[in-house]
Amino acid sequence: MVQSILKSLNLKVEGSKKRIVKEGLELEYMLKGSVVKYLEHPFIWPNTVEFRLFQKKIADIAYERNTLVILPTALGKTVISAIVSANILYNYRNAKVLVMAPTRPLVMQHKSSFNKFLKLKEKDTILLTGKTPPNYRVALWENDARVVFSTPQVVRNDLLKKRLKLENYGLLIFDECHRAIKKYAYTEIAKFYVSQAKYPLILGMTASPGSELSRVLDICRNLFIEQVEYRNEEDPDVKHYIQPISIEWKRVNLPSEYLEIRVLIKTMLTRRLYWLYNIGIIKNKPRYATRRNLIEAGDALRVMLEESAEDEKGQIFMAIINQSLALTLFHMLELLETQGLWNLKIFLNKVKQGKNEKRSYGILVNEPEYKKIRKYIDAFQIEHPKLGILKQIVGDQIRKKLSSRMIVFTQYRDTTNHLVSILNTIYGIKAERFVGQASKKRDKGLTQKEQTVRIKKLEDGTINVLVATSIAEEGLDIPSVDHVIFYEPIPSEIRYIQRRGRTGRKNPGKVTILATNDSLDMIYLYISKRKTEKMRRIAEKLNTKLQPIMRTHIKPTPNPLTLQELKVIEKEVKSGKVEGEGNKTEIKTLREINRKIERGARRLYLKLLKTGNSGVGIERLTIEMELEGISTPILKNVIEKLIKEGLITELKPRTYVTTASMKARGKTYVVVIEKIYPNSALVIVDDKWKAKLIQGNYNGPRSLIKKNSKFRVLAQLYKLEETLNIRVKEVIEIL
Repeated sequence: MVQSILKSLNLKVEGSKKRIVKEGLELEYMLKGSVVKYLEHPFIWPNTVEFRLFQKKIADIAYERNTLVILPTALGKTVISAIVSANILYNYRNAKVLVMAPTRPLVMQHKSSFNKFLKLKEKDTILLTGKTPPNYRVALWENDARVVFSTPQVVRNDLLKKRLKLENYGLLIFDECHRAIKKYAYTEIAKFYVSQAKYPLILGMTASPGSELSRVLDICRNLFIEQVEYRNEEDPDVKHYIQPISIEWKRVNLPSEYLEIRVLIKTMLTRRLYWLYNIGIIKNKPRYATRRNLIEAGDALRVMLEESAEDEKGQIFMAIINQSLALTLFHMLELLETQGLWNLKIFLNKVKQGKNEKRSYGILVNEPEYKKIRKYIDAFQIEHPKLGILKQIVGDQIRKKLSSRMIVFTQYRDTTNHLVSILNTIYGIKAERFVGQASKKRDKGLTQKEQTVRIKKLEDGTINVLVATSIAEEGLDIPSVDHVIFYEPIPSEIRYIQRRGRTGRKNPGKVTILATNDSLDMIYLYISKRKTEKMRRIAEKLNTKLQPIMRTHIKPTPNPLTLQELKVIEKEVKSGKVEGEGNKTEIKTLREINRKIERGARRLYLKLLKTGNSGVGIERLTIEMELEGISTPILKNVIEKLIKEGLITELKPRTYVTTASMKARGKTYVVVIEKIYPNSALVIVDDKWKAKLIQGNYNGPRSLIKKNSKFRVLAQLYKLEETLNIRVKEVIEIL
């Protein structure tokens, strides 16, 4: 009985003992000297995917219907996507899979994982990002690759420009799918897919969909989700695989000097809030007003400004200035309480520089409280007490465990610079910052290549602390990170879960959250915990609110690969193992396309030369070039290249001819190559004269310089030391 159950689950058995959880029931089988250890699948390499029943169960569901997978970080969402992909690629030999993730480093991680798990030949996978030129992507989309890894922006752009159709894709995978709201690319891609594919199948994956029911339902609607598979750390079928993460809160008190500055900021802020409250712009009493209240008030004021009469605009402008000023003061308060005087000083310098461009800044710098704050900041050199705690935590960690890897998260770029400089003064600490691509004044961003390099440096120990903004929150798989530190709490359950998920992936982890007592930190800490609990309650009930989507076709009948075909694939992969690093593969792919385009350009140009000025239609060219190994997408690139270089032109719609044959003016001659010499040739001109053709006098395809080659040219004859020479300006026609 046990063996039949194992066979039905498609498992490989080895070892001593295994607990199996199925349909919510826990069954423990004592197998004599054996245990279920690895998942066995015809399209998955043996001994690469550890068997976890919950992963297989979720993958089986996702193979049947559009599924949203909500799993705590490090429970193997990528593995589930690979299993579903294996089912598609094995059962439907002509189907493709498209895997999307928000950033290039994350896309590359997926590609590396799929190459590790699945029996994919090198030509079966391609990586497409913004680095790949659009005209090349046409050829890549239409080639024989079975799995495409891409950023969503590239996919959306190519769908809109009609460089891509999704009708042949049996599965679309949306990683970090909590982004599928409003106008994010995922939303449009899903609509295209459902309208183009005969039987669309969608897999969305996230650790944190959000704590607002309306938002989560929007994600489900935008991705046409029919089933939600949710697990939390306490569920019996995943609990065994969760690495323990200890969470510690370190609270500090603001020094008295900071308290004096806080009073001054709050005095100015309260004055603005009361003004806005008294004229009805904000509804909450000033002591309860939040930043969100002010943002919503600003939106309402701008609508009022558009709809108001001219004589009412002055009062509304004044309200907008006060609302903007209140937001600025909120920001100053947050910088003081959560970051420190160093950051506040940088911001106030920006205020001073922008006082002539921004009206609210101009008002602020003239406030008496503001002038006192500037004096205090210039007089005090006191760091925020969080910095001392951070130095102690990081130093202790590295002393206890020299091989530790840590990530320090902070909201602000300015803070990353400051923390890196301070942490690098600690013995044994090698810290670098990790920020987004956008560059600001005096603050250069990191390119995706630079981001990838820094991740690798953390992995190999070249650095041991990464000080990161939100760019490092999503998806980065760095198993060795054993300690994550929040320099401040954040009022977002999604970002809280993402940050926390950077540790405890393969070994126990630790999270330390630094917070300032009696400050915005404590409010944010409470909000994130409340929202996280709310998100769990929503996720557990989502399936009651979903309905199957209407499909126009039934699910196609499987046509699985044969055993012989699988052996051929395995042999080919093993003889030239797929490169694990996506960047090299991407460069290699582009080089191969370049070579194909160059070869195709030479062949097409010669073909058109043979037709003279009559031209050749695209239908004939497509057939003839395909026989020579040049695919339709490559041919499109070839034609674009030759037109751009001025070598061919469109004689009439979709009919092409060489520009030489169209614009030939002057004397033309028929040339036959009689003999070849080093750097020259002896030619017969118009069956009358023998002439010397030296290398520097020939402008045409090199392949024509061979014995008995005959072609018409636009040329000039001249004598040099009693020897007749010919200067070939252009080859017009091959005869």
